[in-house]
Parts: sequence; C-alpha cells; structure tokens
Amino acid sequence: MNNYKKQLIQEIEKAPDYLVEEVLNFLLFTKNRKQSFLQLDNETLEMQLVEMAEDLEIQAEINVINEEFLVTEMDGLT
Repeated sequence: MNNYKKQLIQEIEKAPDYLVEEVLNFLLFTKNRKQSFLQLDNETLEMQLVEMAEDLEIQAEINVINEEFLVTEMDGLT
C-alpha cells in the first residue's frame, strides 16, 4: 500500500462521519466520471462532436473566442 493510501486511511479513521461521507461521495463521483469517459467509443465521440459543431450556442461562443484572439493575432503575438 502506498503512502497516499495509508495517509488517507489514517485521516478517514480520525474524521467525523459527515466528512467521511463527503470524501466517499467525491471518490465515487470521480471514479464514475473517469470510467464513463473511458467507455466512450469512437462512434459515440464522433456523434457528440458533430452535435457540438452544429449547436448554434457553441458556434456563437467559438465566434466570440475567435474575435478575442483576432486582436492578438493582428499584434503578431500568436
């Protein structure tokens, strides 16, 4: 067992129940999020990218970002 796990276990043993519950919730949330990301296959990812590219709100935000960078690019700071 590495030092991080040992230290975490020691801290959990001393922590009040409400804090242990919060840490557990955070750990499970992070674990599930990472697993969900890893389970995305290429087809799903491709579909999501197409949907994002067609989304008018995302297009508007990209245009705002491009306008903000245009000034920098004109200054030669790219």
